[in-house]
Amino acid sequence: MDARKRIISLGLLALTSLTLTSCGTRQKLLFLNWGEYIDDSLIDEFENMYNVDVITDLADSNEIFYSKIKSGTTVYDVVCPSDYMVEKLYEADLLSEIDFNKMPLSGYTPDSDDLRYGVSEIMNLMENNTKKYQEEHDKKSIKNYFVPYLWGTWCIAYNSTKDGLYEAVTMQENQWASLFDRSVLPEGTTVAMYDSHQHAYYATMRYLYNAGYKFQTEGVNAENVVSTELGVSDLNKVIETIKNMHFNAWGTDNIKKEIVADNLSLGFMWTGDALYYYAEIIADMVSEAYESGDIELSDVATMIDTLTDQAVPSPDRTYVSKSNTEYNISFDMYIPDDTIAFMDNLIITRDAANYDLAMKFIDFMTSNNVEKKTEDGEEPEILEPSFANTYYVDYDAVFNSVYDELVDLSSTEFETDEGLYDLIYDYAIGIAFNNYYSRDELKGSILNNFSRAYIKTINKTFNNARV
Repeated sequence: MDARKRIISLGLLALTSLTLTSCGTRQKLLFLNWGEYIDDSLIDEFENMYNVDVITDLADSNEIFYSKIKSGTTVYDVVCPSDYMVEKLYEADLLSEIDFNKMPLSGYTPDSDDLRYGVSEIMNLMENNTKKYQEEHDKKSIKNYFVPYLWGTWCIAYNSTKDGLYEAVTMQENQWASLFDRSVLPEGTTVAMYDSHQHAYYATMRYLYNAGYKFQTEGVNAENVVSTELGVSDLNKVIETIKNMHFNAWGTDNIKKEIVADNLSLGFMWTGDALYYYAEIIADMVSEAYESGDIELSDVATMIDTLTDQAVPSPDRTYVSKSNTEYNISFDMYIPDDTIAFMDNLIITRDAANYDLAMKFIDFMTSNNVEKKTEDGEEPEILEPSFANTYYVDYDAVFNSVYDELVDLSSTEFETDEGLYDLIYDYAIGIAFNNYYSRDELKGSILNNFSRAYIKTINKTFNNARV
């Protein structure tokens, strides 16, 4: 039903290696990205505009990005790593400097007035984290080596119709308690932790500190609790905390679906992944209510507003139709104040073979006013890649102008039922961006750029805890 459903073929990775040698004589850009993380139609538009081929490879972790770049087996031109991995690549001298003079379409610079407050704050954190390296090696600021692509937070997604769970998740003094303390949860609650040890480590550290645990490692405080390399006794506390929670599942993208299917009660996950699913649930429910004759077209906006009303506790966001049927989407998100924040970025590798083409690609994908290449005599069409990619992925917008455009979708009017599903989705996405992504605030902090040895320690700690 949903034309926006994003499905990546399992064969894509295998096909990529074949494509590397089968694209003819056109100039090729090698792009390493996450799965389902770009509007593929924009790749086509870019290829058509510049008469080139973009060869996309996929990876599912920042650590794989790093190993692929460092090994040099395939020399990628553009890669999309997260904040802490950009720091690691910068300090390993594996990045090319961005030439902002070669970004005429987007006009991007690190001090752009259009950058979201949270984006600027994350950039400042990255700069502070690498200041010592910058000074010791007489390099330019890290801000000169990447362009922000998307950003966002992590959330606790939960089944809002399970008795007592809304209160257990949202009303604890320790905002992480629902993930780590079964005593605050209703009987029968099933809990999932995201299967990424670094993100689980962050959540555990925040919970322990907020719960008043006295770390034995010297100097741990609220600011550095997630960035200090802990001693053995504190790592044993991490193991104990994970074991005592007895997580029902360690999942990834399946967490949100399992919550809606009532196979899980709550789980820790990316807000963006939860948010697009949230909007899809609303679109499914409201369009089906209309198609069944249970609501009129004039009721659509009211029904969506009721299902998403932040002034009402999520269990009570119930819409009653003309047949007295009660509708509630049973899925909501809670974002702790000290959550994980992240920012994914476009970088050019140090050994990129096609620097100028890489600059064109980054400029194109972060712009919002591109005149589409058309045949002679055709009316020019304007493309908005930055908006389109943000809408497609549903992580947060880098630019204020794009964020405002997305929020403005909540003013969609329902004057006809033609394309109603997509109109409902747009309306819901506009509301969701306004409700779950703050325009002028940064919640939480980014992951720390730990040493390779300590990352191995974290992985070993969590493997022991899960056993």
